[in-house]
Amino acid sequence: MTSRERIIEALNHREADRVPVDLGGMRSTGIHAMAYRRLKEYMGLPDRPVKIFDVFQQLALVEEEVRRRVHSDVVELKRLDGGFNTRIDKWKEYDMFEDGGRYLLPDGFDSVTMPDGSRAIVREGRIVAIMPKGGFYFDGKHFPLADTHDRKAIDEAVRPGISDGEIAFLKDQLRELKSSTDCAVMGTFGGNFLEAGHSYFGYQEFMERMITDRPLVEYFLDRLLEKYTIELERYLFEVGGDIDLIQIGDDYGTQENTQISPRIFRSLFKPRLKALCDFIHSKRPGLFIFLHSCGSVYPFIGDFIEAGVQVLNPVQTNAKNMDPAILKREFGGEIVLWGGGCDTQHLLLFGTLEEIEEDVRRRIDILAPGGGFVFASIHNIQMEIPPEKILRLFDTAYEYGRGAYSDRKR
Repeated sequence: MTSRERIIEALNHREADRVPVDLGGMRSTGIHAMAYRRLKEYMGLPDRPVKIFDVFQQLALVEEEVRRRVHSDVVELKRLDGGFNTRIDKWKEYDMFEDGGRYLLPDGFDSVTMPDGSRAIVREGRIVAIMPKGGFYFDGKHFPLADTHDRKAIDEAVRPGISDGEIAFLKDQLRELKSSTDCAVMGTFGGNFLEAGHSYFGYQEFMERMITDRPLVEYFLDRLLEKYTIELERYLFEVGGDIDLIQIGDDYGTQENTQISPRIFRSLFKPRLKALCDFIHSKRPGLFIFLHSCGSVYPFIGDFIEAGVQVLNPVQTNAKNMDPAILKREFGGEIVLWGGGCDTQHLLLFGTLEEIEEDVRRRIDILAPGGGFVFASIHNIQMEIPPEKILRLFDTAYEYGRGAYSDRKR
């Protein structure tokens, strides 16, 4: 069974020859560049610079040797933008972490060292992002619609567009992925609404405006939906027939609860999420819609399903009300659970190799029966995780997931 066939079985809620695995199939099943560099070194791979394709999260581009070693079954069709108006079709060497490693950043990346030792990304004379001294990620600092009450300003800021250059980049990348792997292909799109509000207005302002200035928020969300459908029209026409999943994302949860009430979600966001899913399925009926939504999203999972979402990630089982057994029992027949494979916040960081192995087996026992499960860590593997733990994580998923430690063949 090929990797793609294995993923397709899971998406159709059938058990394959083994549990499918994902490392680097999208921007929340990836690995931080520092952890990836150490993993490559531990594996004895050639000392090539690590490509950081996601500037915001500092994620490494997972190379084919590493993908095969961890038995990953899915690859990502990446967008051209690496974040903050950079391009991942060209690269520049950059001393990113002063840890002795060699890193390549997307073309257009540059940062300024501030008096306090932090790194700043500056665009048009304005600081748009900051990485604190000793930090590992960039935090956005510029919100173009902050304090805006003008709908024309929204029209100006929220503009659709996929360039001819990006389409050529996507097609070239797709040809390479298809010729070099037998993996399922996940097309990254985005299409967020709540997170977009945070990015355009700022977190606190947007959360307040949903209550105090609802007409403007609705106008903003409608312009986003219009932007996304225009972009999807071309994206799906050009590459939609050659991908297996399309990834959208919106973090509706926190560690302890949902970010917004069910009433606000169902009145403001669910209708637009459904419109987005309906549009995708009208253009590409066989394409699986993958939603990344962090945190405690249990109250919304039924709504996701009703909206047309077929896959949920990261299945953050360490968040409140996200017990994997309950999720599998209540939703496992209607939505694919993609993630939930190991707790990256606690166990992967502080646990022993034996504890990690035991946890992986337990989660497979809960989530794998009947299909509808793809093993991945809960969100990205962070910079502190040693390579021994990473390999034990994926080796256990591979061996136990194909029945080596159980009486029955999965």
